[in-house]
Amino acid sequence: MVAMPVQASSPRRWGQVISFFGCKGGVGKTTVSMALATALMEADYKVALVDLTLRLGSDLALGMGLDADPNFADLVPDMESLVPRTMENYLLAHDSGIRLLAAPTTPDKWQRVREGHVEKAIHLLRYRFDYVIVDLASNFDSRILAVLPISSKIFALLTPDGVALQNMQSLAKLMRLLGYSGHTEILLNRWTGKEILTVAEMETIVGGDIAHVIPEASVRRRKGEVQRISLVGMELRKHLHPIVDGLTIIGNERAGSSPGRRLFPLIPGFMRQESPREEPMELEDGLLDQEVQDLVHQRVIEYVGPTYLDYQETRSDAKVDLRVQVMQVIDDVIKEHVGTSWGPEKQQQFRQDMLDEILGLGHLETLLRDPDISEIMVNGANQIYVERQGRLILTDKRFTNDAAVTKIIERIIAPIGRRIDESSPMVDARLPDGSRVNAIIPPLALDGPMLTIRKFHDDSLGIDDLIRFGSLDQAMADFLEKCVRARLNLIVSGGTGSGKTTLLNVLSSFIPADERVLTIEDAAELQLRQPHVGRLESRPANIEGRGEVGIRDLLRNALRMRPDRIVIGEVRGSETLDMLQAMNTGHDGSMATAHANSPIDLVSRLETMVMMGGVELPLIAIREQVAAALDIIVQQGRFRDGSRKITEIAWVEGMEDGMVKMVSLFAFRQTGMDDKGSLEGTFQRMEVPDELMSKLHDRGVGFERN
Repeated sequence: MVAMPVQASSPRRWGQVISFFGCKGGVGKTTVSMALATALMEADYKVALVDLTLRLGSDLALGMGLDADPNFADLVPDMESLVPRTMENYLLAHDSGIRLLAAPTTPDKWQRVREGHVEKAIHLLRYRFDYVIVDLASNFDSRILAVLPISSKIFALLTPDGVALQNMQSLAKLMRLLGYSGHTEILLNRWTGKEILTVAEMETIVGGDIAHVIPEASVRRRKGEVQRISLVGMELRKHLHPIVDGLTIIGNERAGSSPGRRLFPLIPGFMRQESPREEPMELEDGLLDQEVQDLVHQRVIEYVGPTYLDYQETRSDAKVDLRVQVMQVIDDVIKEHVGTSWGPEKQQQFRQDMLDEILGLGHLETLLRDPDISEIMVNGANQIYVERQGRLILTDKRFTNDAAVTKIIERIIAPIGRRIDESSPMVDARLPDGSRVNAIIPPLALDGPMLTIRKFHDDSLGIDDLIRFGSLDQAMADFLEKCVRARLNLIVSGGTGSGKTTLLNVLSSFIPADERVLTIEDAAELQLRQPHVGRLESRPANIEGRGEVGIRDLLRNALRMRPDRIVIGEVRGSETLDMLQAMNTGHDGSMATAHANSPIDLVSRLETMVMMGGVELPLIAIREQVAAALDIIVQQGRFRDGSRKITEIAWVEGMEDGMVKMVSLFAFRQTGMDDKGSLEGTFQRMEVPDELMSKLHDRGVGFERN
């Protein structure tokens, strides 16, 4: 096949966000940010300034000799419909070519601006400008905190005086705690050389290196005159040239390119774009696909707009409309630049791959659609494993780089309000279908971001499916159904990946439809089919360390919501005592899962988890709580061939000699392995004690011994 030349128009690049902090008022950050913008314009870059000082009126607008109309507050009503092209209607234009998003002029207008508005506005500007320079307020408002994670460089301005030095010490410490010290640089402004302290001594006080020094003589301002951006001195801009050069190098390093090419992608590898070409190039077949992909991404960004590129839209009609728009862009690019050189099969595969990348989770979408895959494990960019029918298999899928994996993680967690960054490098989440997600990134993950997805199939399994899979037999199924209907308290115990949640889902299907059920989970996975179900999900702390709502908090609140039963996805900490007390105080028939290797180990774990709550209870009192609360323990196990089975069902009879006494009712006994490596064994049924039989009968559920 002869490769067709592709005429590439000038691509849209993602710009770098440069933020300026001041350790106190009057350190000159507004002047320096204007000077840096001017220096970048002189170097032939497109620059936008954003005034986020949170003061009334815009110092940047004043310094540029512009009226702050329109300003930040004016775009808020149109935020949902904004795209990069329309965003520019809200920017002020200076003769130099610099554009400004000004600050509001009244308190009520500032109150309209939220952190989500700030983050989205800056992202929209990144589509049109090489650099977005943000003049930040000195306080850590939520709107300020929204800018820090997307800033490629943060400059903290300092002046050589005692108050500024002390404030910078606190600011540097806070930036380290928040995880932003890696891309924060201290800039010493108005240095005369006659100060009592040397630069090295100042560095000792603030607890960090001073990356740049700007002499006092660089800033000349006539008395009583506002220094306009066109008058920012050449001397000041000259001292900012090292910063300009450094920013250019950062952009090229992030793009994986050699210095000297102006690239500012800061986006996943699958959206990386090359610099514009003046002439069409003949491309080899292997490169043509990537070139067409780049053109599709460019067109989608330009014509569809970032407003709609959130991974999960809440409205289904909006998702369908977006999919149609993206497919139209893909078809147009294929028609214009590929023609008939690709066959129908390749064109269809290309469409699906691009839809997966733009609207989905890239390579993972194919794996998520495979019904035989139960778990996906991403170990950095170059290694993706799956579990297929209980066995681990290395796939041939790869990500372009670690940034692409991180972007996928962010797409997953953004719709449920969770975050992952250097200050919070671990996260639990879920996909819309209920699949469980865990992610961990550097510095905790040494070989790159790691992502684990445990799939939860849309077609919920029933008890007959588990019998067919060999997870239990009919007698065990009948007994468990009787226990649920008789409102016995039940815990499913087992190791990681043993199928505890799946079994809990199946058991919950036996709950009568006329009961009110509340589910409590870290990441919502349970899918109860009853008509009266309330679902509660925990929430982690925000970037300020506030707002956390744990399982224990939800459980205590659930007790005030008039539940007939409470189903807890997993108990793993101090909430265990609250669960036991709920089971002991009228909420019979409640269920939960917990990690343990046997029913005996489960009791020990429950004792330990109760102690984790800090409640000073003697061990014998804890055991009495466990014995009184629990009725049935179902032990789930996973075997070497990948099969999952109920290995034991035990009844908690009560206390004996200070210990929790349990009676085994059913058990699985392994007899060997067949020629194909599959497990062989039998389910055994023991005698059901008279006391348990009476309890079932008293609750209107009959159960025969044989």
